[in-house]
Parts: sequence; structure tokens; C-alpha cells
Amino acid sequence: MGIVPTNWMPNCSMKRIILHWTAGAHKASDVDLAHYHILIEEDGKLVKGTHSIRDNVSTGDSNYAAHTRKLNTGSIGVSVCCMAGAIERPFKAGPHPMNKKQWDTMAQVVAELCDFYDIPVTSETVLGHGEVQGTLEVKQNGKWDPMVLPWDTGLTKKQVGDGFRAKVKAGLTGISTMQETPASITVIIQGKSFREAQIFNEKSVVKLRPVIEELSWMMLHANEEVVEINFDSAPKTIPYKLIDQSNQIVDTPTGKTEAELVALVDKYGFFSCRDIADMLDLAIAWDGSARIITIG
Repeated sequence: MGIVPTNWMPNCSMKRIILHWTAGAHKASDVDLAHYHILIEEDGKLVKGTHSIRDNVSTGDSNYAAHTRKLNTGSIGVSVCCMAGAIERPFKAGPHPMNKKQWDTMAQVVAELCDFYDIPVTSETVLGHGEVQGTLEVKQNGKWDPMVLPWDTGLTKKQVGDGFRAKVKAGLTGISTMQETPASITVIIQGKSFREAQIFNEKSVVKLRPVIEELSWMMLHANEEVVEINFDSAPKTIPYKLIDQSNQIVDTPTGKTEAELVALVDKYGFFSCRDIADMLDLAIAWDGSARIITIG
């Protein structure tokens, strides 16, 4: 039995978990609730933040938990409530130090999130705010949370991070119950609008058949990974995904003839918007408030 309520984990695609402390007291404040998805108070109690994890699938509408500078999209923010008045050097924990119960509980929370969202436990996908700048090369203005353990201050930042990830791995079950629910978007390609399009986290796709028909392209060949498209008398290959009637990405079946693959792609095939932009050598832009991708 997990400790994270199932209704706190909506079906959506997330790619990383970033750990924090609130730099506040041992109880979650209104400000804390607005910035993190899940918080752990002094006694290990979990508190749900104001924003759903789903809000961070896309951050273009400004309605999301803003926990990590320039890395909020696709990121779950988990925080322990503590460390008001803490000083990094020379280290002082202040009157509200992080305790071991909070640390251990956070590891269990993260393990359950990794299981549910099928997030691998690596230094790039499960990391402390204080590791972000060095690992992901995104400037964080001196953030160092939660990379010092008040009960074991002799550990390096790397030892703290690696130790936490080891605890998370020990708590994994390897079973994901998440069924991703894509969000509908509109894609505009060279002035033509297409509504059979979806976004899976930051990966946007548009249905192949309407694009081919509207832009007068022709599908020449297909294998299990790519299709060959003829446009402007210049054949090019482009990867595709099959998305079934329940809006789930499915594997391309093996052993099919080319004619059978063409029929499958024609019915269920979707292109990546990024791949289309690259193929056409055009700019791509995302309007998060209107949920529109423009290529051209």
C-alpha cells in the first residue's frame, strides 16, 4: 500500500522529479503549497500542493507549480517543509532543520512517483534542486537544497544525491499503473490548420492522413519505423507513431507486409511536429495558452 494517494497522481506524462526544501517552517504555508506538488511536513505527513501534477505537463498557460527555474515543464516538484534561516557556508540548519523522517518519507514518495510515471532513477531524472545547475546545466541562482543532511553534514553533494537515489531504487516496485491521457492541440502547418493532434508531455504529434491530403503530399513507402513522403518532388523519410482508438501509443506490429503497414499508418499514423518542422526546414512555435503549434 503506497503513501501517495492515487488521486494525487493524474494520468499524464512526466519526465523528472526535482527535490526541494521550502526554506520555511516545518508546516506547509500557502506559498509552499503554490510551488510544489507534494510536501512533507515535520512528522512525515504528506500535503498536496495547490497545483495538480498535470498542470506541469505544459507551462505555457502560467497555471503550474513553479518550483525550478526554466525546468518546470514535465517536472514534479517534491519538497520537505523545513530549513528557514539555513546558511550554506559555514553550514547552519536554522531553527527548522530537515529531519531524517522527512528525508526517508520523501524517498518513498519519489519511489511511488517513479513507479507510477515510469520515470527512471538517474541523476538527470531524480535530483535535488542543488544538483540541477551542475547536472542539467540550467542556472539556478545559487540553489543548494536539499543537498545537505543536518544529521550527517560530512557528506558531499554527490554522496547525498547518490544516497537518495539508492533509497528510491530500493523502494521501487517496477510496476506502473499510469495510462497516459494525451491532451488535444491544434497544429498549423504552412497556414493549414489540423485538429487531429495531441501532446504527450512536450512531444506533440499530428495525424498523418489529413496532413498528406491537405498539403498534397504522397506516402510512397513504409516500414516499421519510418514512412517515405513525396512532397515538391523531393522524397524524404520521417518517423511515425501509431496511436490507437483509445488514444494510446502502440507498438508497430512486426512481420507485416509493406501494404499492411501502409494501411496501418494511413489509419493510425501520427507525425512528430518537430520532425515535420525539421523536414520542411521551418520554424516551430508553441502557444501554451491557446494550445496551438505553428509550423511555418
